[in-house]
Amino acid sequence: MKGEHGLVVVGVGTAGERGFQMLHRFAEISDSLEAHGINIVFVYPKASARHVFDAISVRGARYRGKTCLFLDGDGRLFRKPLPPRAIRAVYLDADMRSIDTTCVMLDSETWDDALRSFLADIVGRRLH
Repeated sequence: MKGEHGLVVVGVGTAGERGFQMLHRFAEISDSLEAHGINIVFVYPKASARHVFDAISVRGARYRGKTCLFLDGDGRLFRKPLPPRAIRAVYLDADMRSIDTTCVMLDSETWDDALRSFLADIVGRRLH
């Protein structure tokens, strides 16, 4: 799943946004990451299968042309489960070493700006 220069894994806690919403909301910055050799995937807990396998999310992932929505059926993606309505993003380099991480709560009015800023900073590092 990793790109030439790494991977961003965005873990979405229960009661988070549906897969198609995340794909649409972050499409532009995801395209920018991928243009710089960094793939991005959104991972949901097993309990949120309906957020990943609804028809719109499946079509959205197909439209992007790559697998980018996953279920963490065994609960092994993160050491601790995410709290409800939380998102944790981890940037891994090409050697799969953790470079940076952030956690945002969807209850905040600025959650999407915070996550977008985190992702933009990753793109910025590739430019320097």
